[in-house]
Amino acid sequence: MLEIKNLKVEFKNQNVLNGVDLALEEGCIVGILGKNGAGKTTLFDSLYQNNKFSGSISWNSGPLKRSSVSYLETENYFYPYITGEEYLSYFAREKKIDGKELTDKFNLPMKKYVQYYSSGMKKKLALIGMLMLDKPVNILDEPFNGVDFEGVHILYDIIRQLKSENKVVIISSHIIETLFHTCDKIAVLKNGRIDRIYNREEFSELNTLKF
Repeated sequence: MLEIKNLKVEFKNQNVLNGVDLALEEGCIVGILGKNGAGKTTLFDSLYQNNKFSGSISWNSGPLKRSSVSYLETENYFYPYITGEEYLSYFAREKKIDGKELTDKFNLPMKKYVQYYSSGMKKKLALIGMLMLDKPVNILDEPFNGVDFEGVHILYDIIRQLKSENKVVIISSHIIETLFHTCDKIAVLKNGRIDRIYNREEFSELNTLKF
């Protein structure tokens, strides 16, 4: 289980996270919903150990380590003169998971330089690299941004596959319908805290939610 207790983050004397509490079981897909500036990315950066924070983040009764987390950021940086094939070779060194099936599904031009990829193609490439790491905790920050219709449905399948492998998956998206399609629960982040957690049967209430 992933447990976040009284998580607080402060930047320049301003509280961004004000005591976040959240508990997630393996095989659970949770969406994080909040307006711009609510602290979603700060929460994800804290889980990935990019931020200084107070409170605790634990995984299976011990402190969560960065080595247990895969993180797909909203914007991904690539060296311009690296091919898709070369990029994924770095991930293959860490884990013996073949990404060829995914590159074929996404129809990526693996021999081309990444600088010639569209934003959606770059997103797909970064996602494949993340999946090749095969971590128990997976964070997807706006994974559907820039991805075409076919890619969205492949993403749905990938997220369901992660669930079947008993992994924790945390997703943010400004397209609420994508959260409805993928999540078991949706947590609303408001005023630096989890305001409420909605179960699947309550998702319809989110259509009328005002921030």
